[in-house]
Amino acid sequence: MEKKSIPLYLQLEQVLKSKILIGEFTPGDQIPTEKELCNTYNVSSVTTRQAVLNLVNEGILVRRQGKGTFVKQGFKNLKNIKTLHLRGDIEDIVPEGVSEQTVNVLDIVKIKPPKMVVQLLDLKDEDEVIRVRRTRSDNKIPESYIRNYLPYEIGKKLKKTDLRRNIMLNVLSKTLGISIKGGNQYIGAIAADYDIASALNVSVSSPILYIETLIYEKQNKPIDYAQTFYRPDYFRVNVELLFRNKIRVSRSAALKGRQ
Repeated sequence: MEKKSIPLYLQLEQVLKSKILIGEFTPGDQIPTEKELCNTYNVSSVTTRQAVLNLVNEGILVRRQGKGTFVKQGFKNLKNIKTLHLRGDIEDIVPEGVSEQTVNVLDIVKIKPPKMVVQLLDLKDEDEVIRVRRTRSDNKIPESYIRNYLPYEIGKKLKKTDLRRNIMLNVLSKTLGISIKGGNQYIGAIAADYDIASALNVSVSSPILYIETLIYEKQNKPIDYAQTFYRPDYFRVNVELLFRNKIRVSRSAALKGRQ
């Protein structure tokens, strides 16, 4: 981790909290050991202990003697905290400027999904998924980093050439012929871990605009879970509010990149 004016233990604390918020560590999961955290983030044991202690004191983590440190049961992540509900067309989740960006498909791999992905895609514990990782760049500057998780039977049909030319929604609906019903989207802010920082060419613990999207087909079956990480110095969210005798809210995501 880079040294900044913000103490290293606070940077590590925010990175760990972000991983919990987006579901990489779920309630009941054991977090990496002190040694593993030291090696991963190139920090001292003192820094690691202080970061973990802060999260324990905050009620996010719990230590179990002789077993390790775990995410506290009942801790709320982005799926169950209070939400401001906005409604709009499925096209509204598509940010602006996609034709001007260069897409780099980092990989398309079959993996054993995290527990959160199993739940969101309504899979069985033994099911595998296809994970797709991409970046979108403008003038050679990576501005967004996207991780998609799809059921194996759908994801195995994806091709890098299709994803370089089209957004995932168009690949699913037009290339693969899947009837899309709609989706849900969550917007928040997190601190970049090494994976995100490397993809976006920013420092670890840098603030990141984070958007989750879950897409459903016509039979209400979830078919795509996307995690998109935006550099906040390149993107913002614009909400258009209309008043027609009763409050009606429509949302326009005024973002330069897209999923």
